[in-house]
Amino acid sequence: MWLLLAATAALLGLLVPLLRIRPRRGSAQEQWLPHALHGATLAFAETTFRSMRRRLVARVDRAYRHGGQIVLVELKTRAWDAAFTTDVIELSVQRAALSDQTGEAVSRTAWVLVESTTTKNRRPHKVELLSDEALDALIVRYRSIRAGRALELQPAARTTMCRSCGHLARCRSVYQDRPSGTAI
Repeated sequence: MWLLLAATAALLGLLVPLLRIRPRRGSAQEQWLPHALHGATLAFAETTFRSMRRRLVARVDRAYRHGGQIVLVELKTRAWDAAFTTDVIELSVQRAALSDQTGEAVSRTAWVLVESTTTKNRRPHKVELLSDEALDALIVRYRSIRAGRALELQPAARTTMCRSCGHLARCRSVYQDRPSGTAI
């Protein structure tokens, strides 16, 4: 009887620690990565890149080596669980700066990882980045606006966006539907 109890205790002594071990689900980093990037290796984090050719500077949140190229991941904390056009532009600039500085191939597909401000849940959104031609055209447009040479105004699609725009007074004089008040 004592032998049976001793054997049972010994067996329990071996099994209890094994029951507490949870299956490994990947590193903490991989748990929030998009499924398509599991197994990728971190190449750059919080790193600034410069494109001398385009005169751009961009800070990359995360960049992973996957499938023979670099894949960008932008981390956002916001109330809306969505990727925006501004995210695509930001990632496209990052792509150009990283590629131009390092010479490495950077994917035209990237991810915006949105963390909810309320639930703290994270959800990845796959986005297609701008082509080099579209980015270059956007850069030219941006620089002409900054220099005051852009004569044709292109108002925001939603007038609610105008409240925080620095061009509100100019647009209001042309487009009578813009909100009143000053830009914030």
